[in-house]
Amino acid sequence: MNKNLKKLINQKKGTYTYWVNKRSGTIHMVGVEISEYWKNFKLTMSSLNLPYERMYFTKGSDKNSVGRFLKNYEFICEKPDNEFYINVLSNKKLKSEFTWGVKTKGRLGITKEEFFSKLKIKG
Repeated sequence: MNKNLKKLINQKKGTYTYWVNKRSGTIHMVGVEISEYWKNFKLTMSSLNLPYERMYFTKGSDKNSVGRFLKNYEFICEKPDNEFYINVLSNKKLKSEFTWGVKTKGRLGITKEEFFSKLKIKG
């Protein structure tokens, strides 16, 4: 079993983990709802650093969608402190600088390396 899948499934009820899309830099707060009766789970994902919140739901029984999630997202942390949450995880300006981050002819922005170094991803 994939170690990131274990992190998802082994979450305590009511806790959330934080994941980043490797391509876009969008950070999601991910919760797992486990159904004891049906013996499966559902992922609830909510974007943090976009101008408008987007929510997604994925059934654990759909192996393709969970596999795509694990392929495209990287685990950041489980319990961020308040400063890290405000300055990095939910920072819409940081995401905007990354999205428009071509540093040419007076445009201010940050590169992909600078953006991901601020996340301090903990494996």
